[in-house]
Amino acid sequence: MSSAATPSTQTVLSLYRSYLRVINKWPTDPIRPTRNMKTALRSQVMESFRSPLNATAGPNNAADTLASRVADARVQLEALQKIAQNEFKQKYPLSSKLLTPASNPNYYSKLVDMLEKETAKKNIEAIGKKGPTFFQKLFRTAK
Repeated sequence: MSSAATPSTQTVLSLYRSYLRVINKWPTDPIRPTRNMKTALRSQVMESFRSPLNATAGPNNAADTLASRVADARVQLEALQKIAQNEFKQKYPLSSKLLTPASNPNYYSKLVDMLEKETAKKNIEAIGKKGPTFFQKLFRTAK
């Protein structure tokens, strides 16, 4: 068995750790804090790295299958790193004409403001759903 053809355990662990580093840097979505890309990526990576190799592959094909999975994982990791580092945003910047259309120049700024207000409102509502505070219970009038 040649080490060049078959990835070592150390190679797979290093790849796994690299995925986790990229995922940890991924921003959370304030609009959907419980259902966001960071959580989905983490669960997908954990599932992919824990899943066994294809059982139908014979002993000769197992190394090829592992090598191809590692190669695919490296390509996908590189793509995630480019997205996380905003490489494409820097390479292909949006023009001001696109961000401030002539028909409605304040559209995107208003949209961002609205999303920020909704996020703040949801956070306040989430705090309120925890139940009344001690003082609210203490000073509540009996009906």
